[in-house]
Amino acid sequence: MACDGQLFCFTCAGGRRTLFDDIETFLPELQVEKLEYAGHGTRYREPFYRDFDALAEDMFSCLKTAYTGSKYALLGYSMGAIAVLEVLRRITASDFPRPFHIFLAAHEPRVREELRGFTQTEPDERVKQRTISFGAVPDCLISNRSFWRVYLPLYRADYAMVGKYWFENIHFETDIPATIFYSEEDTPSEYMAQWRRYFVGRFELCRFDGTHFFIREHFREMAAIIQNRMWEDK
Repeated sequence: MACDGQLFCFTCAGGRRTLFDDIETFLPELQVEKLEYAGHGTRYREPFYRDFDALAEDMFSCLKTAYTGSKYALLGYSMGAIAVLEVLRRITASDFPRPFHIFLAAHEPRVREELRGFTQTEPDERVKQRTISFGAVPDCLISNRSFWRVYLPLYRADYAMVGKYWFENIHFETDIPATIFYSEEDTPSEYMAQWRRYFVGRFELCRFDGTHFFIREHFREMAAIIQNRMWEDK
């Protein structure tokens, strides 16, 4: 089947591009570009980013390389929402074509206090508890030393990067349509609605049941919304 556009996906803290494997299955008419951060997944040999400026420059470069010239959208999950905001700022400041739609999930436009001051020297136990509390680790892996040996550095680096990001310093507005996926249990709608500060055009909140990783249970519904919005924005 011919692709009707591209969806560039930005994953969560400590995450790999595989987070979007299930949703990709239900978007056959889109070319799903699951981007990988340096130091993660298939790019595990590369050094971690120092900050979101470095991440955004790299991700914008990856996007430009993969771009086919068709209509496209950006999807950011959790920390990936910050990545999308930063990449979008670079897109709109350049002559690169703008995306047709923005999809953000599982992250409000603020950094939670428990991550403020988080550094690359945080104790292993604090990193573990933060990660487990978000439901990022299956029960069968919580006591798995091999798992933590691989993933502790990823989570620590990403949490430290998020911890020094200041939404308060971001002065940016766009009329690109935005759809925000969230779970009330994870992040209340009053916080998620604050994305309107940046997305001043068509804006909607889409609520799902579940915890932080509601994508695992609701990828079919999310895919249907993404497909519909891409068609609507033709």
